[in-house]
Amino acid sequence: MISLYQLHEGIMPFHKLGQLCEVTKNELLTLTQQNPTFDTKRCSRNEILLQQGQVQRHGFFIHSGKLVSSVINETGELRHKEFYFAGELCILFAEWIQKSPSFYQISALDDAKIVLVPLAELEQANLRALKLKLLEQQLLFKEAKEAFLLLNTLEQRYCFLRDERPHWVNGLANYDLANYLGVTPQGLSRLKSRVNKAQATTTKR
Repeated sequence: MISLYQLHEGIMPFHKLGQLCEVTKNELLTLTQQNPTFDTKRCSRNEILLQQGQVQRHGFFIHSGKLVSSVINETGELRHKEFYFAGELCILFAEWIQKSPSFYQISALDDAKIVLVPLAELEQANLRALKLKLLEQQLLFKEAKEAFLLLNTLEQRYCFLRDERPHWVNGLANYDLANYLGVTPQGLSRLKSRVNKAQATTTKR
C-alpha cells in the first residue's frame, strides 16, 4: 500500500500545494487590506457564521483563531468536514460554484477575528486570476485529502498530522481531531499513547 509519506515525497503535489497556499494567502491579505469596506467580525467560540441550508454570500478570511465546516447528519450527530486556520479563506467551494444552499455549517472553533470577503467581489474580472488560484488550490487539496483518507491507516493519518501538520495536533481539541479522523476521542487518546510509547522505545535504542 502506498502511504501518505510516499505521496508526500512526490507522487502527490504537496510541495506545489504548499507554494500555492503561500501565494494565495499573501494575495488574499492584500485584497482585504486594499478593501477597508469589507466587514471585520470578531466571533466567539461555537458561534455559527453560516447555517446549514443558508446561501453562502461571503468567504471568511481568518486573521486569528480557527473555523470549522461541519454537517449535522440524520441522527443529529455533528461531523467535521474541514478546519480552517489563520491566513486561510474559508469557502464552501461546491456551493460557491453551483450557487446552491450550504450543505454544511461554518462555525468558530475558538474566538476568532475574520474579514467577510463578498463572493461577488471574487467574480470580478480583475480578480479572475485569484479565483483560479483558489480553485486550483482546492483541487490539489482535495486530491491530497482523498489519498490521505483512503490510502492510510488511522495510525498513519495521525502520524502524518503530527509530523507534517503539528498546528493541527497542537491546536485542535482531542474531540475535534478525533471527529475529523473518524474515531472516538478515547480511541484517539489510546492511539496517541501507543504511538508515543513506540517512539520512546525506538529513541532509547
